[in-house]
Amino acid sequence: GKGTANFEFPIFTKDWRRIEILANATTRCNEQGEAVGVLGVGQDITERKKVEIEKANVAQELQTFIDTANAPIFGIDHNGMVNEWNNKAVEITGYSREEVMGKNLVDVYISPDFRESVKLVFDDALNFKYTAN
Repeated sequence: GKGTANFEFPIFTKDWRRIEILANATTRCNEQGEAVGVLGVGQDITERKKVEIEKANVAQELQTFIDTANAPIFGIDHNGMVNEWNNKAVEITGYSREEVMGKNLVDVYISPDFRESVKLVFDDALNFKYTAN
């Protein structure tokens, strides 16, 4: 028969517990090739879905903490491009998230006389080398 891509849906047990299912449906055919039914194969993904929801909740809590912190928090990727800029960083610098995201932090926002030393600190951190304040 012809199958479909995986799809997810909930089913309920006899005692009304919700179970999340990942399933695939395939057409059942007779000897003449005519569709006579559907065969579904599924697996219980309830625990996986719970873990996904918990991860999303933790990520949201962390993002809220970052956004509302009383200190400027910024992040850069391995190329030095800004990928995090919290509300306090906006308040202190006057640059919105939209203005800084994806721009090179050192090249664009650090004064020329500090660029080399700041880049060195960031490069060390990216290579798991840490320096004391």
